[in-house]
Amino acid sequence: MSLEIKWIEDLIAVERTRSISKAAEIRFVSQSAFTRRLQHIEKSLGFQIIERNFRDIQFTEAGQVLLSTAKDIEKQLNETIQLLHNMGKENNMSIRFAVAHSLASNFFSNFIKLFPSNIENFKLEIIATNVNEGINLLKEGACDFLICYADKNLISSINLKILSYLQIGETDIVPVTLLNDQGQPKFDIHQFFPLLTYSPKAYLRILVNELLDTQKLTYRILYETDNANNVKDLVLQGLGIAWLPKLTIKDELIKNQLVICDENMVYKAQQIFILKSNLIHRESISMLWNQLRNQIK
Repeated sequence: MSLEIKWIEDLIAVERTRSISKAAEIRFVSQSAFTRRLQHIEKSLGFQIIERNFRDIQFTEAGQVLLSTAKDIEKQLNETIQLLHNMGKENNMSIRFAVAHSLASNFFSNFIKLFPSNIENFKLEIIATNVNEGINLLKEGACDFLICYADKNLISSINLKILSYLQIGETDIVPVTLLNDQGQPKFDIHQFFPLLTYSPKAYLRILVNELLDTQKLTYRILYETDNANNVKDLVLQGLGIAWLPKLTIKDELIKNQLVICDENMVYKAQQIFILKSNLIHRESISMLWNQLRNQIK
């Protein structure tokens, strides 16, 4: 036997009004129908819950215990509904970005300027991720936008009924190393060198592997990670050669901290995209997407 929600509401109505007729009225049923419902509750439970020998409604001892439980359940339900309401309001005021690791700092802060000024009214949440994980997050509704590198193969594989995309930038992926005290590259890319690279699932790893194979370079992998910023830090420590997005090392190149090893081994004009799920129908997301699309045009 299970306690039905309508029983809880019926009992609380009786307790608040102390009248069968008034309780029936606020429960929007006739008095006779309401009386039958109370009798059905007692029959289902197997004990009497209301004393019928008093002028005013009185609950039996068992009825008082049941009423107390009913009030607790009502309170929990109301608190849960309020929590869900607050969560809905918070979600409506939040914009969740999944962003490729190397784009999560400088690029993202500049990119946000493309949005209208009312984006300041929203809480921005950033999830650093790789491309494949980001697409899964987007499809699962765990983020609103994905900012990532992509090539023609990835873009052409997108189901436009599920995802939309816009190109928002591009950058070269360049092989760099630290300059030594004499102003010379610490490592020679044409000689055996330690490679600082990305984990096998990272999008940039595919680009790097293509260049390594095409150029028939000799190397050993010293370090691999999803995070391009970690790779950059290790290059600055003089630990090896890495292919990095040029937009992430502009200052280091200008200051002659890092140098491009060979211009012939640069991956030119890697495109950067923002993707949105078409399965999310929040008005704020649609508005921002349309404004961004007009801004880029």
